[in-house]
Formats: sequence, structure tokens, C-alpha cells
Amino acid sequence: MERDAPVRPVQQHRHNLALVTRLAARLGPVSRARLAQESGLTKSTVTQLTGELLDGGLLREIGTGRSGGPGRPANLLVLNSLGPAGIGLQIEADHVAGCLLDLTGRVRDRALRRADDLRGDPLRAVKAAEPVLRRLLNTANSTDNVVAGVAVGLPGRIRDATVVRAESLGWTETNLPWLLGDRLTALGAGGIPVTVAGSHQLAARAERWFDGEDGDVLVYVGGEDGLGAGVLVGGEVHAGARGAAGELGHVRVGGAEEPCVCGGRGCLDTVAGQSALLRAAGLDGPARSRLAGGESGLARLVRSGEPRALSATRRAAAALGEVLGGLVPALDPEVVVLGGHFPALGEDFLGAVEAALRARCPGSATRVRASRLPPDVVARAAATTVTDALIENPAAWFAE
Repeated sequence: MERDAPVRPVQQHRHNLALVTRLAARLGPVSRARLAQESGLTKSTVTQLTGELLDGGLLREIGTGRSGGPGRPANLLVLNSLGPAGIGLQIEADHVAGCLLDLTGRVRDRALRRADDLRGDPLRAVKAAEPVLRRLLNTANSTDNVVAGVAVGLPGRIRDATVVRAESLGWTETNLPWLLGDRLTALGAGGIPVTVAGSHQLAARAERWFDGEDGDVLVYVGGEDGLGAGVLVGGEVHAGARGAAGELGHVRVGGAEEPCVCGGRGCLDTVAGQSALLRAAGLDGPARSRLAGGESGLARLVRSGEPRALSATRRAAAALGEVLGGLVPALDPEVVVLGGHFPALGEDFLGAVEAALRARCPGSATRVRASRLPPDVVARAAATTVTDALIENPAAWFAE
């Protein structure tokens, strides 16, 4: 009979460090006695572990509280807001947004660099990111935070830290962590780890982290121009076998024949993407993200009842509902959250999407609602992946 391999002391120690850190994050301010009670560890073990976490800058003491019994009041522990922090970047074709986040989840600073066009050469985006990074690094220095990592969110398919394809940016097979790492070195911050993730997956996580959506399955659909989806199952991102899960923008919709940038015809992007909606409504100029002043013209036409705008949005709602009608039966999500340029289209648009979904899935209990989060939320979510990793694996931070 096979037996489980014994847990090595080093592995057990790493596990215990993470357990105590997670408890401090959830319960703080918290005493060592409470940590011992909640963790099942001995008081002496908790004292040793919290000592390491204090020395490593992840926890700090904030004074005393009630002991809950005889004896002197207990010293209380919290996550250290002046300890390691994360930087998150959000890259779109017309801007780079950034966020500095401490361990407690507090946003220490934000930065934004608008740009005319970051498509094509990835070095354009890296150059646009430089002033954003410089500001956030300077803020971290002034607040005595140590930047533990930089995480980037962008619209595209990511696999093994490589941007395999980002059509709205015109990138393929791009090693963005290497490019940004080189720029960090030039800024005097070499050696900081850089990670990259899809913006739609980060937006889905943001709905759970920042807006209380705690159901088992959540689908986020949105985009500043090209459309995509992020899927959470059990609170974790479902990216698929090759990182392509959620590429709804290139699902073919009935009755659509417009050419798409992917080389196909009739994709959802050609009907419900922001560029397609602007063209159908008779608006000139390129699609702009919300942080670069986009969406207001189309939303204004919809509110005023302009016929072409209403026709375009009704068609988009029907197409989106059709595509969701294929996704919802497979995943049975509690909620579908519409973000990006969709919330500005109003309640009638959301109602039309839900009606189209119900027509295809009459027994579904899935809710459809608009995202309530701000347009730079991907940057905040990216930064949160850095701080969450510290809480989940503090031993890795100590080893650096």
C-alpha cells in the first residue's frame, strides 16, 4: 500500500508561516494567543513565526488590546502597511495606468500616462510605462515601502509569462517581463520580479475582491475595445489549457458578416466591440478607453434616443446575449458582469442582453449586471496579485 510522503520540516515551516500570515490578514488586529487558538499551533510556535514575520516586515505591532483573561494586555499584530508592496500596471492601446498597493490593500498612489497609440512595437508601451513606474517607485521610497513585484494586466492571451497574442495592441510572442525588467534596471530598481496576466481575468478577480461577488462561478465580459471574458471557478481564474479561455470576441454571431482583425468575419467584436459600435452610430475617430476620455459620445447618443446609436446597441445586445447563451449553460455562473464600455450604454442595454440570454437559456438563474468598479481597476487587481502572493507564501519573500 502506498503511503503519503512525510511532510518535511521546511515544508511545514513554510505552511505555518503562510497560515499565520493569512490569519493576521483576516483577523488583525490580533493577539498571538488568538493566532494560536485559530491556527491550532502552540503559543511558542506562533511566537517564533510572528517574530520572523515582524523581522521580515510583513507584520507590525500596534500596541495592546484586551487579553481576554488574567494577566497583562496582549500586543496586537496587523499586516505591515509600511512593508513590502506591489505595483500594478494596466496597458491599453491609449494609456498605461499604475497603482501602488500596500499589504493591507490600501492604494498608496496612482499614476496615468495617456498616449496616442501604443499598438505595434511593445517598446512604445514600455516607454510609456516608464514615468508611471518612476512615480510609483518614488512614492514607495517616500513611504518606506519595498516594492516586491510588478504585475501587468493587458488584453491578450498569456502563456508562461509570454504575451502570445494581443490583437488590440498588435503584439505577438512578446516577453514583456523581460522588457519591463530592463526598464526597471534603468530606473535603479533592477531585480524586481515582473509578471503579466490577461486584463479580463484580472477584471473578473476584481469583481470578487473589490465588489463582493463571492459566488462559485463568475463570468466577466468587457474590454476597452476588443472584447474578452474572464472566468472564475471556485474563486480561481480558469484560463484553459493554452490560456485562451474567454476569447469571446471572436465567436461568430448569426447574421454578421463584417470583417474582423483576426481574419474572420462576423465575430462578436465586429458587432459589440467599441469600434464597431462607434462606426454603426456614425461617430468618427478611433475607439478610446475610458481613462483616455472614451465612450461619452456614444453614451450621449444612446441617452438622447438617436436612431443609429439605438439600432447599433440593440444589435450588440442581441449578439452578446447569443454568445452568452452558449457559455452560460456550460458554466452555470451565478453572475455575468459586463464591464468596459458596456455599463455606459445604460439599463436598457443590460436588459436587452439579459432578455437575449433568457431567450436561449430560459431556465437559467444567472444574473446579468454592470460592473461598478472604476476604469483603472485592472491596475489595482494586478497589484493585488503581488501582495496576495506575499501573504500566501511569505517564505518566498524571506528567501529573496
